[in-house]
Amino acid sequence: MSHAILNTKTDDCHHAAYIARPSPLGNPYAIGPDGDRDAVIERYRGWLAARINERDPVVCTAILGIQPEQPLSCHCAPARCHGEVIAEALEGGVQERLRDRAKKTLRYAGIGSRSTPEPVLQIMRKVAHRLSELGYTLLSGGADGADVAFEDGCFSKKEIYLPWPGFRHLQGRHCITLPSSEARRVAEVIHPAWKRLDDSAQALMARNSHQVLGADLRSPVDFVVCWTLDGCEVESARSRATGGTGQAIALADRWGVPVVNLAGGKASMKRLANLVDGNGSNDYR
Repeated sequence: MSHAILNTKTDDCHHAAYIARPSPLGNPYAIGPDGDRDAVIERYRGWLAARINERDPVVCTAILGIQPEQPLSCHCAPARCHGEVIAEALEGGVQERLRDRAKKTLRYAGIGSRSTPEPVLQIMRKVAHRLSELGYTLLSGGADGADVAFEDGCFSKKEIYLPWPGFRHLQGRHCITLPSSEARRVAEVIHPAWKRLDDSAQALMARNSHQVLGADLRSPVDFVVCWTLDGCEVESARSRATGGTGQAIALADRWGVPVVNLAGGKASMKRLANLVDGNGSNDYR
């Protein structure tokens, strides 16, 4: 088994993925009330399969965050552990299946820093306009800077996820307020210091869950277009310079959603054109 299972009390678990309670991958069944060790592990097997089959966004986002051959940490080793079930799922290709996209949705997230430079904002407006012409729906967050630029350029379908009612006085049929409690749990899985955030900051992070995974948190967008100071496009490159946009970038990366950071200049525009399969879509000039 390529994913070793470590004991949180006796092993060095610094680089391990924590899978014990209260993690989303913790076993909800307890030895004693729910049976012996073998019984609760088998019950967990059925529980995890059901969560994966229904694409539970919290559980699946946690699974997608486990790196190849990364150890798992719980309190059981060397005794049998529900981690064996997780390791079997990982080695059986569960991450690849979750990231697989049968077809395009014609939906994208247009987001980025509030301090996006004006020349980039102009490009965002043009990108949003062209994607509208191609029938894409914009998912964004209504914040100053990049969000507003994408919305300004979009003349058709859009979903603007707001962290709370009255955010920037925005309203209208395209505005969706109050991230769901499930969106908050997804955000907690991704954020490196969730408990240090106040409620407002948590709401801002949680609305990113919807921007990437849609209203039901089970419908990932085709791609993310953004701008951050550091040009980040994957979770492993996230830094302080990435800012709050890093939350959406990390979530997209886990779910296999391509991220095009316009800080990459012409190369990023070419990549965006390739993502929409040409269709005249390389004309963003």
